[in-house]
Amino acid sequence: MLELLEISHSSFSQTYRLVRNHVNGVTVTHEDASVHAYQYLPMRLSLTGPRDDLEQILKVEFGDLGETIPQELDAVRADDNFEELPKVVYRVYASDVLTSVLMGPLILEVKRFAMTREGSVFEAKAPSLNVNKTGETYNLPRFPMLRGLL
Repeated sequence: MLELLEISHSSFSQTYRLVRNHVNGVTVTHEDASVHAYQYLPMRLSLTGPRDDLEQILKVEFGDLGETIPQELDAVRADDNFEELPKVVYRVYASDVLTSVLMGPLILEVKRFAMTREGSVFEAKAPSLNVNKTGETYNLPRFPMLRGLL
């Protein structure tokens, strides 16, 4: 089982494609038939919550990008582009079948970043898809006849 991460933001200098458990890196075919190379980076990944739940949280801890991620975040700050959250795509492939995704893609947004002496740590969650309100709010100033029902 190969775990792959794709980290991107419009202000980043590049899209980072990383594999956790294949030292020589790996080239895989995505679900849209595009081929991408992933470089190895030792990291710890922990996926919390059930696999079919929209409340999944992916916790990522890595040390080697400890110098790179702060520079990328500085670029986001310089562009004043913190309204857009960095996007993380998590995929799992079988090590003997690199042409079809075993699990994923899980499209997540980075909610929290932390820098430590060892490197960077972040948590990614599913984006909030239902942030728009639907319907109409009924209140007493707009509908005074409701007072009789209360």
